[in-house]
Amino acid sequence: MLKILLADDHHLVRSGIKIFLESEEEFEVIGEAKNGNEAITKAKELKPDVVLLDISMPDKNGLEAAPEILNTPSSPKVIMLSMYLDEQYINSCMEAGVHGYIHKGADKDELINGVKKVMEGISFYSKDVRDVMVNNYITSLKKKKQQLAQPKINLTKRELEIVKLIMKGYTSNQIAEELFISNRTVDTHRANLMQKLDVKNSIELINKVTEERLLQE
Repeated sequence: MLKILLADDHHLVRSGIKIFLESEEEFEVIGEAKNGNEAITKAKELKPDVVLLDISMPDKNGLEAAPEILNTPSSPKVIMLSMYLDEQYINSCMEAGVHGYIHKGADKDELINGVKKVMEGISFYSKDVRDVMVNNYITSLKKKKQQLAQPKINLTKRELEIVKLIMKGYTSNQIAEELFISNRTVDTHRANLMQKLDVKNSIELINKVTEERLLQE
């Protein structure tokens, strides 16, 4: 018999999920909790095989409770239950070391399958969650491709010298004296730098140089 602890702050939600789970002969809900602290306490006392943990709960939320539950002596599997499909929540749960993430919009079969997969040692994410993860991955790849496609900014040795002095707060007169060149030459280099970096002033120039790591080449 697979022992399950169910943690959610809404009684009706717990009741519905419990009915789903116990429709499987090998599943038994041995305890319920309505907040994170109670979930931690019952996980230690009841030693469940699986803890189904809502993210949004009072006292201590699911994300805060998950690490403590995972570190209890019985080391139960932890599956997050949530209405959230935000990348931030999904990533935070993965970083916390949970074994699955099931959207509350999932149907009965997906919930039961998720619990079984996790007990087999396979991380499980419901379809809605997988869709978000795939879309975010594709978006990330597109951004990287766009960044790689952008033309590389190449600055001349003299332009790099001038950039370094601008970043030190030198005026055009001071740069001219430091590099033994005319003010007009400095102004020409400044104009070229503004055009190459697509900036309008020294502050934007410094920010762009820092972002592009042009001085680390």
